[in-house]
Amino acid sequence: MKVRITGAVLAVALLLTGCSGGADDSSSDDVASVVSIKPPQPSSSSAPSSSSERPLIRTDTSDDEKDRLMQLWLSCLDKNGAGTAEKRKLAADSTGGAAKANVDPAFEARYKQAEKLCANKEPEQVWERAKRLDPAYADKLRDWVTCTRSQGIDAWESDGYLTFESLPPENQMKKVDACQDKAFGRG
Repeated sequence: MKVRITGAVLAVALLLTGCSGGADDSSSDDVASVVSIKPPQPSSSSAPSSSSERPLIRTDTSDDEKDRLMQLWLSCLDKNGAGTAEKRKLAADSTGGAAKANVDPAFEARYKQAEKLCANKEPEQVWERAKRLDPAYADKLRDWVTCTRSQGIDAWESDGYLTFESLPPENQMKKVDACQDKAFGRG
């Protein structure tokens, strides 16, 4: 199984699944999986390109700061009708390619509206910003993959993302982060 790293989405998936350290016994596989949610598209409304000014999570951002930024975004979603984290997870799961869950269409509409209203609060990593805004993203992604592979980590590009067969251990992820900084800069 392939794992696609999607920065803020990974953090959201962890927050939404309540990653308090408890293991999920519902799966017999030891395979990491990430819910992939399509990032909000910049709106063409009268607001200037504030979506380019979303909070940035750099490779050296502390876990406390990441959590704070994610909580600000999740709080915004909640205040704007997206409901609880459990409902958001259900809505995300229903768009993840599996059979569509029984999600209330009114909730889906509120969720989409909340996503639009809170788009400028959604944290993103440096590579995610580059994917959204930098025309040279594909070249930088190739550099990131090349650097990561040169560190002995099996990685490749798939559909515009850095991909692994399974998530590398923490000490290897530091090498992936260093390669990200080399390819995209530190933000």
